[in-house]
Amino acid sequence: MMNLRIVVESLSSSDLRSGTWELVRRSHGVEAALLVHLGEIDERKLYLDWAFSSMFAFCVGELGFSEDVACNRISIARAARCMPVILEAVRSGRVHLAGLRLLAPHLTTENQEKVLAEAAGKSKREIEELVARLWPQPPVPTVVRKLPGRPNPPPEASPAFSFAAAMPVAQPESPPALAFAPPPAPPPRRDERRAVIAPLAEETFKFQFTASRSCHDKFRQAQDLLRHRIPDGDLATIVEKALDLLIEQVKKERFATGRKARPAPAEDADESSSRHIPDAIKREVFERDGGRCMFTDEHGRRCRETGALEFDHLDGFARTRLHRADRIRLLCRPHNQRAAERMYGRAFMERARASVDGLAAGPGTPSG
Repeated sequence: MMNLRIVVESLSSSDLRSGTWELVRRSHGVEAALLVHLGEIDERKLYLDWAFSSMFAFCVGELGFSEDVACNRISIARAARCMPVILEAVRSGRVHLAGLRLLAPHLTTENQEKVLAEAAGKSKREIEELVARLWPQPPVPTVVRKLPGRPNPPPEASPAFSFAAAMPVAQPESPPALAFAPPPAPPPRRDERRAVIAPLAEETFKFQFTASRSCHDKFRQAQDLLRHRIPDGDLATIVEKALDLLIEQVKKERFATGRKARPAPAEDADESSSRHIPDAIKREVFERDGGRCMFTDEHGRRCRETGALEFDHLDGFARTRLHRADRIRLLCRPHNQRAAERMYGRAFMERARASVDGLAAGPGTPSG
């Protein structure tokens, strides 16, 4: 392994990338072959001869798979025995195992080619939305209920409440009435307090999360304040209105959108002593870049990140002391840090980050 590491460290960036792709292609072939073997073991029930009560127990106990990996592979191996096209999707790398597990229960000989082609190259979240669009589920009832307390909660902990609602993409004309469920007698399952966002149909999503007493009280207050606009106090409608206000506020703070326009400084403006980018320039850059990271690789593919965006001075503010819209771009924080390391050197940037104890720059503050 040490020799392999030495060899890999000597590779150029291009060779490292192509070598990685070759390993991925080979792994797809190995994965397909493994599924065939697992399917045959399952069909013959050989795990019973090997002192395991189930295929799942064999995969976890004998092969050392994690529970999730075992479930994925067993499910796909069984489906592939009926529809060999699934194996080809694995072998080619068109669809990953997690996506195939979501699709397998819905595949038929009539739709398999079309569905797998539409799922090709998509993330798990995108495939979840594909499944919801093709096989929609009814909306979940809106529920707000208090969860049973943990046996030994910390002194500062406040009671927890579970919120669940179906959130439509477009606000419905008549949202469903708010329902209240009594506290259940049995304790919650291990995953009951996990936040969930899952598509139900093309235009509706299930939101479920656990909140504090403070959040619960704020929601009740919002219901009262909005009673004249939302008579039934619908949770989904109130949350969507709150998100509209939050998004508007954060975009105004970080990117100056919605603020009263001020004239941008001339392109030949004097050097600035402040790192603060004028609002007019922030707004222009944000709108021009579409609120998305502008990093583009050698093949012309643009970074998809729309979160943790920062303003990057292409020429380095520390060098020019100028703020110009045509020389500023949006980058996600990792690409902004990467650009700064290439401009000022990695050692310099590590010292700079250490000097502020690793604290991230403030909103809209460029590192370049």
